[in-house]
Amino acid sequence: MSIIFLLQQQSLRCSDTLFIFRLQFKRPKVKGKCNLFYDLHGLEHNFTYTQVSLIHLEDKPRPGVSDVITELQNKAKLRIMMLTGDHNSSAWRVAKAVNITEVYCSLKPEDKLNHVKSISRDMGGGLIMVGEGINDAPALAAATVGIVLAQRASATAIAVADVLLLQDNVSGVPFCIAKSRQTTFLVKQNVALALTCIVMASLPSVLGFLPLWLTVLLHEGGTLLVCLNSIRALNDPKWSWKENLWHVLEDLKSRLILLWKDNTSSSTAQAAHS
Repeated sequence: MSIIFLLQQQSLRCSDTLFIFRLQFKRPKVKGKCNLFYDLHGLEHNFTYTQVSLIHLEDKPRPGVSDVITELQNKAKLRIMMLTGDHNSSAWRVAKAVNITEVYCSLKPEDKLNHVKSISRDMGGGLIMVGEGINDAPALAAATVGIVLAQRASATAIAVADVLLLQDNVSGVPFCIAKSRQTTFLVKQNVALALTCIVMASLPSVLGFLPLWLTVLLHEGGTLLVCLNSIRALNDPKWSWKENLWHVLEDLKSRLILLWKDNTSSSTAQAAHS
């Protein structure tokens, strides 16, 4: 790809490295960067181009991306891959900086779309796509869940996204995944809890072992337990049920200690008043 334009009455061609290589220029020894060659007087010399300058454009990862990738790999147990339109050396330089080992480079928008569809089909499960550019829009729409950083995203990417992160920070991605897992876990818990209470209340009542008022009390008690269990969604999400259970036990322990201290203080105050 090359662009020809005029600068101060002189023809100027801006080309990528592939065009220069075809003209048998010496390959620059700079890896992982985008190389642009500027050439003056190219049109005036019957396309015998003279190399004037070489500019290297380097993409730097966002701050904290490496930690986010590590958290998703180790705690969320997710398979992380990079789909990019950059050339091979540039893509792998960024991938190594953020601990990604699976990279697909030099992709057009339709290539990203095909990769998303094929990966979802081969894995047989859901797929999360994180992007922000207009080239990511088809893949974002095809993914199970499309996540976009709204501040820098294109209008097309925002239109097809399922989740918009209002802050320009990728640390929101692990939080969204952990919160979705926590919500799913709570829904399953509540369904199991409600069904258990209904069976325990209804079956003995039908068999004549429980009076009607006690059956109603047990049923409504199950509803109350479901409501109380749903309040746990206000807590910060955890990656595993063990961490979640430990958090519940610690919270229960702290509440019991606080209740015991309040009762002790009340007893001491009454004794002093007597």
